[in-house]
Amino acid sequence: MAEGSRDQGGATTDSEEDSPNMIVYRKIEDIVTRIQDEKAGGVAIRTVKSFLSKIPSVVSGADIVQWLIKNLSIEDPAEAIHLGSLVAAHGYIFPISDHVLTLKDDGTLYRFQSPYFWPSNCWEPENTDYAIYLCKRTMQNKARLELADYEAENLARLQRAFARKWEFIFMQAEAQVK
Repeated sequence: MAEGSRDQGGATTDSEEDSPNMIVYRKIEDIVTRIQDEKAGGVAIRTVKSFLSKIPSVVSGADIVQWLIKNLSIEDPAEAIHLGSLVAAHGYIFPISDHVLTLKDDGTLYRFQSPYFWPSNCWEPENTDYAIYLCKRTMQNKARLELADYEAENLARLQRAFARKWEFIFMQAEAQVK
């Protein structure tokens, strides 16, 4: 029986730590922590030279897939890719070149999310953070980074909601892009 507090009738109530989501988060976090621990056989996190710049603190999708196969005794590479995609979908790793949260078994570069932002911490972004994020996306002239319809609608809604401080939000986004 799961540990929890007992009510006056003697029945147990689930604590937040025993919720199904938290159990999944803890298991994923154990895997992510092990992947990042280079001293204990984790994946090498490195800086990669790009055309005009250096990209710090990244790892390739192929490295993550190989680590999952080796360290979790997975026989089928498709299963390792699926598991890695679930880790990405929950927000523990993310690709640096696009916004599709799947793991690819190739040279695609990924970065680990800071533990502060892990879902188990129940961190909810503020609307201003989301507005800054959407502004930054509109400032980037790459076709693959165009806003989806729902994001454009959210941006318009946030512009109306933050009409008085929109200039500040836009300046924040410009500063972060630079």
